[in-house]
Amino acid sequence: MSTGVYCMSSDEHRANAVLTALRTAGFGSEISVLIGDHAESRDMSVKEDAVRGAKFGSIAGALIALTLPGIGEALVIGPILAALAGAAAGGAVGGLAGGSGALGRLGLPEDVATRFNEGVSKGEILIAVHTNDTAKRLKAISIFRAEGSDYIYEEPFAA
Repeated sequence: MSTGVYCMSSDEHRANAVLTALRTAGFGSEISVLIGDHAESRDMSVKEDAVRGAKFGSIAGALIALTLPGIGEALVIGPILAALAGAAAGGAVGGLAGGSGALGRLGLPEDVATRFNEGVSKGEILIAVHTNDTAKRLKAISIFRAEGSDYIYEEPFAA
């Protein structure tokens, strides 16, 4: 998977604003979204926004429901799906070590994976942009900040 930048949004309104801004800035298939079943929403327009973004980016399919260790039922779309689908299968076989749960399989530092795992478990929405393009990474981070994301993490480039 390419290098990513991640943010957590505490509510649907903020997550939707982030997704809309990312799409407007030209992002599509680079976007991943993870929504746990504890996310509070009246109509969950963020799901629809994620699907629209995915179609715009030519990702086949829609949100996929998974049961993830440490999170429970979740909806996932984008490049992060393959890693989390593997985590769901691995969790069913023998569990996952440590407190980072399913998100530990993304190769993130344990403290970051734990923060994301706990956030999604409590109803926050994880949004990621996967790209090795420095300008796109910086643009995504700028959007995350401008839209009031609660937590932002940028993976370092591989040396």
